[in-house]
Amino acid sequence: MWFDIKRTLCILLLIFLIDSGFTQTNEAPPDVAAAMLVKAIAFESNVSNQGEVTIFILDAPEVADELKNGIGKPIGKSILKSVDSGNTLPENAPSILYVGNETHLDSAIQYTREHKIPSVTGNPDMVKKGVSLGFGIGIDNKPKIWLNLSTSVKESLEWNPAILKIARTVK
Repeated sequence: MWFDIKRTLCILLLIFLIDSGFTQTNEAPPDVAAAMLVKAIAFESNVSNQGEVTIFILDAPEVADELKNGIGKPIGKSILKSVDSGNTLPENAPSILYVGNETHLDSAIQYTREHKIPSVTGNPDMVKKGVSLGFGIGIDNKPKIWLNLSTSVKESLEWNPAILKIARTVK
């Protein structure tokens, strides 16, 4: 009997360790977040077919600096026209809103749903809280993509199904 309890506890501990190791994802550094945004957003047809893309970075000036290096470069079939940043939501809706931290998370989510634009972040935990697209670094030091399917519907996003092969999804 003692052997069965001990074996069960070992199995449960092993499952917990394996599961937490595979699911642990850290926040993406600014350069990784910027690069992943440009690549992953090309899978969203509203943005990638827009012609000119504007991005507003909320509460993440380092990410804005990285993205400004890509002005004039393609995003899908579109071109990155401008990158603006600040610590309040913009008056004019951009093509994409990047949310840097949870300070304005609730108002940012409401904003993106009202304006039908993608919300993006470098913090995977915020995807679970309602941001549509996020990036992080796994324990294997490789970038990971997170996609919130229910938020994507609320923002009227149209994802190419191919992104589902590379992104971890949240409902």
